[in-house]
Amino acid sequence: MPLGQRSKLKRRLLIAAIVGGVLLTSFPFVVVGGLLAKTNWDEWQQCRGYTQFNAAQWNDPALSADPTYVRLCMVDDVLAKYLLLGRPQAGVIELLGLPESQNDFADYNMVYRLGPERKFISIDSEWLVIKLDAAGYVSDAEVVTD
Repeated sequence: MPLGQRSKLKRRLLIAAIVGGVLLTSFPFVVVGGLLAKTNWDEWQQCRGYTQFNAAQWNDPALSADPTYVRLCMVDDVLAKYLLLGRPQAGVIELLGLPESQNDFADYNMVYRLGPERKFISIDSEWLVIKLDAAGYVSDAEVVTD
């Protein structure tokens, strides 16, 4: 084989090796990115129409359970717009309904189950937990996982 053809062949093999290496290296990132995008898409589809707080929907047992979990979709709006801090316990109950009867969070006075954890691999549940001060007013409200 003439020298010119060998150098062209080497160049093509080098380019093929580089392109193959890039494709091989990027494949896991493309797969993980696709799974994350699907998860976010599914969450967006699930929450469509339920991201703004609505007390009737929040307290609807059918919407608060699988597959909709409207509380999970609405909790960010509740914390951002409804200023739970400083609100009396009766005001929280008026807004969010009665809290869960079983309280596995000893440091908090009121808990509301939201739904499955909003992560790629969901193994826990998310909860809105509320701590009251001695006078019965909200001193802390946050979303936690169990």
